[in-house]
Amino acid sequence: MFDFDPFDPAYFSNPFPYYEEMRRDHPVYRREIADHRVWPHYWMLSRADDVNAALANWRTFSSARGTLVDTDTSLIPPNIFNMDPPRHDELRSVLARVLTPSRIAGLEPHIRRYSEELVAEFLERGGFDGATEFAHMIPTVTMCALMDLPLDERQRFLDWNLVTMAGADFTSPEALAAYGEMGQYWTGLVAQRRQHPGTDLISQIIHAEVDGEALSDDEIGGFCSLLHDAAQNTTMNMITHGVMALGRHAEHRRQLAADPALWSKGVEELLRFVSPVQGLTRSTTRDVELHGQIIPEGDQVLLLYGAANHDEHAYPNPEVLDFDRPNLKAHWAFGHGIHYCLGNAVARLEIKVSLQTLTELAGDWSVDDAAVEYNQLVPTRGVAHAPITF
Repeated sequence: MFDFDPFDPAYFSNPFPYYEEMRRDHPVYRREIADHRVWPHYWMLSRADDVNAALANWRTFSSARGTLVDTDTSLIPPNIFNMDPPRHDELRSVLARVLTPSRIAGLEPHIRRYSEELVAEFLERGGFDGATEFAHMIPTVTMCALMDLPLDERQRFLDWNLVTMAGADFTSPEALAAYGEMGQYWTGLVAQRRQHPGTDLISQIIHAEVDGEALSDDEIGGFCSLLHDAAQNTTMNMITHGVMALGRHAEHRRQLAADPALWSKGVEELLRFVSPVQGLTRSTTRDVELHGQIIPEGDQVLLLYGAANHDEHAYPNPEVLDFDRPNLKAHWAFGHGIHYCLGNAVARLEIKVSLQTLTELAGDWSVDDAAVEYNQLVPTRGVAHAPITF
């Protein structure tokens, strides 16, 4: 009998064979939650067409009740992840206006310089932890540059992120304590930037308006939390998996080293292949019939991006890393529809620059697969430790 629990550590290292069986035999899969808080069960969709259609239909698959499995979103700072139009669109437009291409391009020197410093240190030692010493640091430093935060506080930001995204219970006492500390920090920072505005992202959000009205402090704090959580967690896991994938696929690493123009394709295929976000939830606003099953109104549905990205009908030979695939940007690593990740350009830049720097300076490296430690599969496919040797 098929049984798949995306929070079971047994699946963390490689969920894709289970996704394949789910797509084939259980495209609409119902899972009970024994000790539930909000929902007694949830559904999972794994086929690319179904995931895509649900993401495109926010009226039926709503984000308003949260995007994390069985989580009481009233305990988490509000943000556009957990909103539907019209307010979602109004707040999203604020971030779209301030997160400009020129601002994003200006981050590249920071990312490259810090990546070079890290790799130089690793080369002296002969190895490094691809997760804690490299991938975790790059997004944190990038966030500091984007929001004009003190670089010497980067460990604090990283610790908050690792606590709030450490396990299946996003409202654990530890996570809630971290959210409380973050909330106090953002409140103080917003007050400071109101008095002494700069050119940073937070200052611009504070002074932005929607239909002539300023944003509330809660909404500004929600943006800060969103930038902290989403900008760091997803990208740090993607970079870790990218380091491991290129360590395991020497021929692809050498392809990239020989032809720097291939990096844009390489990043897209790595995003598809790795799928750093394995899935986010929606809740149904009406009964939905799909593949002979009825998903009742008000139920929670987990849309498995990772399964969609490995759907053989969307990507032939999905378990093969292939930089020459057509339509690579059609993957679901950043979602789809109105909630398509606004920070995708920043993430792509961080992934490309960090992995390119490592490839240029280090050449060859290998992964100690026996010592790799995986963690939280939903929503992100995390890696706690990834020992790398040159």
